[in-house]
Amino acid sequence: MIGYWVVLIMILMHWFADFVCQTDWQAKNKSSNNKALLTHTYVYSMLWIPFALYTFGYSPKFSLFIIITFIAHTITDYFTSRLNTSLYKKNKIHRFFISIGFDQVLHYVQLGLTYKLLANV
Repeated sequence: MIGYWVVLIMILMHWFADFVCQTDWQAKNKSSNNKALLTHTYVYSMLWIPFALYTFGYSPKFSLFIIITFIAHTITDYFTSRLNTSLYKKNKIHRFFISIGFDQVLHYVQLGLTYKLLANV
């Protein structure tokens, strides 16, 4: 079972890394420009280093957490950013926000599963 403090820290870390630290250029272009996408997911993943280091220390689990997070976040955003851009351009605003919400659910599930898998290995 993941402790409440770990869950809270992961939620706040994700919000900070995915929203606060994402530039306008990355947000506007990641659906059509892989450099923008990869820049966003790289910065996002690097911001998880203190958490992973504190949680797993200098071990293979530390590196695995960062690598899995980078790959999973990149794959998720590759697809959801394209879907979100399409919905927004078609003025399907309700579906656009549903899609953004689902994107966030996918990120939280990935983070939780990755943490749980590595904490128990």
